[in-house]
Amino acid sequence: MKTTLYIFILFLGSFCFLNARQTSERLIVNKFEGSVKELSLFADSAKTVQDCAEISSMIDEIEMKYAEKKDLLDRALYPDDYSKAIEKLRGKLLIRRNDLGVIETQYARITELEAQVLGLSNKIDSLDQENEKLANAIKRMSGSKALVDSLKMVISKLRKNLIKRDEVIFSLVDSLFLQYDKNVANMTDIEKQSIYGKLERKNVFTGLKKSIEDNLNFLRSTNLTPSDYVEIARQNSRFTSQWKGVGPKLADIYLSGKKKTDEVMLIDSLLGVWSKEVDRSNWESLNTILTKNGIVLKPFNNGDEFTANFTGYVDTLIKNTMEEPEDVRAKQFNAFNDNVWKNNIEPTWLPVLLESGKLTEDQVDKIENAVDNWESAVSPISPIVYISIAIVIIAIVIGLAMRFRKKPEEEG
Repeated sequence: MKTTLYIFILFLGSFCFLNARQTSERLIVNKFEGSVKELSLFADSAKTVQDCAEISSMIDEIEMKYAEKKDLLDRALYPDDYSKAIEKLRGKLLIRRNDLGVIETQYARITELEAQVLGLSNKIDSLDQENEKLANAIKRMSGSKALVDSLKMVISKLRKNLIKRDEVIFSLVDSLFLQYDKNVANMTDIEKQSIYGKLERKNVFTGLKKSIEDNLNFLRSTNLTPSDYVEIARQNSRFTSQWKGVGPKLADIYLSGKKKTDEVMLIDSLLGVWSKEVDRSNWESLNTILTKNGIVLKPFNNGDEFTANFTGYVDTLIKNTMEEPEDVRAKQFNAFNDNVWKNNIEPTWLPVLLESGKLTEDQVDKIENAVDNWESAVSPISPIVYISIAIVIIAIVIGLAMRFRKKPEEEG
């Protein structure tokens, strides 16, 4: 009885395994056939050389994707096979290129750009997957004292990945527009429709929104160091500058198609939220650095307030210098100069705040002058200075004496 039961279980298990395998193989074949059919329709409807280049890139992609399943597809597609299916697609595309009168040199250049687009698109997908894993790792590690060093490494890796992803998404957009060698205003309606389709297929707007949202989540949910905030400020400035370059082009394309006209406005809005959050975090981080080192300023949330509060604080210190012993005053300034000014604010924060437009050059000059005045007020005058002054005075006295002595002689 037991033997019979074992045989039945083994048979049932084998049947289920074979059935699952057949189902999986059928799905692979169906997906391949669906992709071939879709690309065949694309080839028939191609209207520009850019369309042809994109379809060629898609054919290359499915050829590589299903290469390992060649034997399965050869059996399933009989009397055709995997290679013939790909060959037919390329043949149909060639006929369409000839119908459109595509120039080979132009086609080769655009095909190269299209290959870049495909590579960049795959890179974005890869970074998205890796970033999601890193974000989940940060959630698991947060709060664990034993994992502090590991957490710092993961945070640093995610920050760098976010920067890389921003670069890649804008490179993808650039590669798409470079294929047309003209301003959007000079594109034909067919060309605008062509690039509109590519923007949709590559999920460009979704990718841009995701970049901003991921950066916002990283800023809001992660414990960062001052150097992180500095780099995030730079990243936000770069993204804003790049968006100003491509945003109007995307707007023209989408407005011409009369679809998703609110997409550009939505990204503008999200970018504004991110920029405000970066500003708030930057000023808070800078205030924390100063407070931890004994420099307590009035609250500040922008460049005007920071400049006024910092210079006012220093002016007050200078006025009160005579009320404190010289060594106390010097010790206070040296602590600020060594731990905050020379090590942090002057080489790092001021350039970033200036670069991102949060401080003007005039404001930076005022801050630097305030520190110089503070140093002058607390630094004892060197004996050499007194000696130099004495020498100058003596020289003047001697000069005057010789001059007066010489006059009577001349008169005589």
